[in-house]
Amino acid sequence: MTGMAHRSAAVRILAVSAVAFLSACTSLGPRATREYVPDQAQRVFAKAYENVFDKYIEPLDSSDFALRGIKGLASFDERLSVSRNGNIIHIALAGGEIARFAAPPGDDVDGWARLTTRVIDATRPLSDRLRAANAEDIYKAVLNDALADLDRHSRYAGLRSARDYRAQREGFGGVGIRLNFDHGLPEIISVLPDTPAESSDLKAGDVVLKVDGVALDDLDRDEIIWYLRGEVGSLATLMVRRKSVPDPITITLRRSLIVSETVHLKLDGKIAVITLSGFNQRTARNLNRVLDRVNKAKPRPQGIVLDMRGNPGGLLDQAVAVADSFLGRGRIVSTRGRHPDSYQIFNASGRDIVTRLPVVALINGQSASAAEIVAAALQDQGRAVIVGSNSYGKGTVQNITRLPNDGELILTWSRFHAPSGYALENLGVMPNFCTARLGSSPHGALQRHALDNGIVLAAWRAHSGYDAESATTLRQRCPKTSEKPARDLELAAEVLGDPTLYARAVSASVPALARRRPGNGASR
Repeated sequence: MTGMAHRSAAVRILAVSAVAFLSACTSLGPRATREYVPDQAQRVFAKAYENVFDKYIEPLDSSDFALRGIKGLASFDERLSVSRNGNIIHIALAGGEIARFAAPPGDDVDGWARLTTRVIDATRPLSDRLRAANAEDIYKAVLNDALADLDRHSRYAGLRSARDYRAQREGFGGVGIRLNFDHGLPEIISVLPDTPAESSDLKAGDVVLKVDGVALDDLDRDEIIWYLRGEVGSLATLMVRRKSVPDPITITLRRSLIVSETVHLKLDGKIAVITLSGFNQRTARNLNRVLDRVNKAKPRPQGIVLDMRGNPGGLLDQAVAVADSFLGRGRIVSTRGRHPDSYQIFNASGRDIVTRLPVVALINGQSASAAEIVAAALQDQGRAVIVGSNSYGKGTVQNITRLPNDGELILTWSRFHAPSGYALENLGVMPNFCTARLGSSPHGALQRHALDNGIVLAAWRAHSGYDAESATTLRQRCPKTSEKPARDLELAAEVLGDPTLYARAVSASVPALARRRPGNGASR
């Protein structure tokens, strides 16, 4: 595949850690729970099993997978046990058999989904806790137990969590305010730019009393945000209390799509500091706007610091687009898994919006996933010098399937590889300058460090694959840290201020193959 190709609808990279975004549902109230309905449950299990059997990165025994899920029902009642003898599945409660079923063929998705619901139906009348469980609790018990033995990133996101993740990735219908919930009723901390709230009379310091006529006094945080959010284009009426105004104020505004800002620019003397806090659907677009501002700044900055410390990742297509904004040509990333569609190659389209401006990227132990794709691509292509500590080492791509209950199945289906070919899973990205090792080193030590780390990077790129133990040994050369020390920025400024030091660091870090074939990258 050539150019900056991608399948963003099917392939996602999820953040390793994420701030919750609470999105609204138009069909259910905030306290609503769905009762368990066997037909609905069978559809949920069938969709989940189908995707696991078809798309998971490693081949697996589908019957063992489904049985692990069924055994997860014991989390409701420890008296429950599930066992298999040949082709018969035995269900026992307190040691006494209550049902037996014929096992479906291993690849019979509908058969295993139907068996799962039949086991639940046979057990619920005899177990008070299982009978009292709502549908979401049952889905979590079955699917999370089934997925537990796969890998650290595959999981089931229930109804509320899935909505939160979708809001984080894609945005949500809202009014555009940040709230403080520390003192009971929510107080507006700030009004976000380019949102309905900014065009209204809402102000920081206003306390929200009601939303659409619903008093917020006895509601928790999730419930309050549920009422504030809704379909894009719908009306929201807020009653607020404002200091120095005796009577409450009522303000009506129309909800719009709110997507969290992940790109921030600070012009600091001769350097443009661009902070990327995540990768949602607008990150690349907003970055390009910021890069245009950098190009037009008077005087034009001498270099860019791309700060991705603490960035947990996000969408694959956005990581590719961000890297593409800095690259003139060459490989950005490739992905490989078991499913034919998981084999993808992403190449730069030749944009490099800030041509000739040197770039230093900052990373730390909380820089993960999409952030690692960008850092590895810029480093391998000789476009940026990396400063900080080892990144997280989250090098897998997750396929997200929306289930019939509006939950999501988050399933690892491929691993991504840097342009030089190494797999980032467990390994991460090695900086050119390891802040923890350098401290306040003199200038000469920085030059030696850049050359020494070139040797370390050669071993890094020669790492054989997914061996966690050997990866751990390599990572000790620059132990990961979650802090954001000021020394990172100081060192970045020093590197950008010395063209010779910058050039030596780039030269020492570019893979030999890339030096022989400029800009093309490689995938082994």
